Amino acid sequence: MVSEGIKKTVIIGVGNLLLGDDGVGIHAINLLQEEKAALGAAVEIIDGGTAGLDLLFWLEDTGAAIIIDCMDAGSAPGTIFRLPAEELFSASTGYITSLHEISLQEVLYTAKKLGKLPPAVVYGIQPGKIDFGEQLSPAVKAVLPRLVELIKQELRSMIL
Repeated sequence: MVSEGIKKTVIIGVGNLLLGDDGVGIHAINLLQEEKAALGAAVEIIDGGTAGLDLLFWLEDTGAAIIIDCMDAGSAPGTIFRLPAEELFSASTGYITSLHEISLQEVLYTAKKLGKLPPAVVYGIQPGKIDFGEQLSPAVKAVLPRLVELIKQELRSMIL
């Protein structure tokens, strides 16, 4: 239980476990869940799956957020990116095109417009393969421990 007056920090992994590297966010939070006790009571680890607009609920009333997702930036598979959330949606169109296929950028933009976006950072991993299957590509699987360590470092810097 979080003490009254202390806002929780959320770590949200998003993606689809059935589409290979698209599920990297879920794989990462599963590893972080194994270390939950060491992360502290003010940290909530969330499997955001393919929640879309429902992610707004988890961002509301939080002190900070770390979001983990697959991110195609045309780099080498397994490349790790770190972006402040507002940079991720700064190039977006500024409107929602569909509530069924809403992107992470659109969720973050909507949260900002509603005044519900806490200080947030997004960790993205360049996919090697997005195709039917539950396994991560070798390049993405190899960087998963490094990603988890970066998330823990980020969390420590947010809390201090």
